[in-house]
Amino acid sequence: MTVSPEVVRARLAHLAHILTQLQRLRELSPAERAQPLYRLAAERALHVAAEAIFDIGHHVLAGRGLKLPQAYRDVLPALVAAGVVPAELGKKLDGLAGLRNIIVHDYVEVDEARLWTLIEDRLADLQGAYQALSQLEELR
Repeated sequence: MTVSPEVVRARLAHLAHILTQLQRLRELSPAERAQPLYRLAAERALHVAAEAIFDIGHHVLAGRGLKLPQAYRDVLPALVAAGVVPAELGKKLDGLAGLRNIIVHDYVEVDEARLWTLIEDRLADLQGAYQALSQLEELR
């Protein structure tokens, strides 16, 4: 199997769209953030962004013939080891798989304050993942 530039570009375009929506959510006032619909939108956007990153990661690792991680939490370290994602960014995104699992499997209710803090403080890290994945040699 090889990395399909078309597949990666399509997923990157979707990730870019979601990052734009997260930026819009980041700009909401505290009163707007208190509305349940915006909270749900924030949860879903973070979930989709995480899924896009993991999907692209799996595709690249498989396309390069590298060992596929068994768990989401192992995707970013594998991308770091493959030289796709800088080590510092990999560390910053370390909890992304756990967040994805909480949202997807509804292990516990996502703490609303933490949700907005993630969007405030970690959006740049998600954007960094987009930038790193956009620089794949297979896309040149």
